[in-house]
Amino acid sequence: MQKRITKIEKQAKRDRYNIYLDGIYGFSLSEKVLFDSGLAKNQKLSEKEIDELQDDDRENKAYNRALLILSYRANTEDELKKKLLKNFEEKEIEQVIPKLRQQGFLNDADFAERYAEQSKKGKNLVRLELIKKGINKETIERAVASKDEEKELENAIKIAEKVFKKYQKEPPKVQKQKLYENLTRKGFSYDTFKQVVASLEINK
Repeated sequence: MQKRITKIEKQAKRDRYNIYLDGIYGFSLSEKVLFDSGLAKNQKLSEKEIDELQDDDRENKAYNRALLILSYRANTEDELKKKLLKNFEEKEIEQVIPKLRQQGFLNDADFAERYAEQSKKGKNLVRLELIKKGINKETIERAVASKDEEKELENAIKIAEKVFKKYQKEPPKVQKQKLYENLTRKGFSYDTFKQVVASLEINK
């Protein structure tokens, strides 16, 4: 059974429009969905068409919420999905994610590479953090491999200097043990530890 649009009324404080069917309020749509659909007064709509319009509107809401979330900081696809699931159904999110990916708003590979490069932590800890963010292992390995080795060593040396300052009165063996514990906790490898020891000439 079809229903006729008898009035399209803009809401007072929002960019949304109330759609009246056969003289009774039916549903509301965002300005974008209304414009894209080309709805007009006296147009007749089937139940299927009404459902499709409301689906489009929910998808548009999910898209706008995603853009708002991404405006605060970059997110991985997995992070964004989890945030959107608080307010939207999975089918709506699955429509939005590919669109954001295509538009360049979502890119797990770029996210992982930037995250790895900017982090002052060791590669092992960066790997774990990226796994928690839902990035696949292949993407993580490429990102970690691109991490600047010299900068990684510089970060480890800065940690070492703080450790030695804190334990300067302790025997060299204790200093090295504390250094190893600190570097390992922050995700640096044993090879990096050895490089730091050699760089600071603390082989005593």
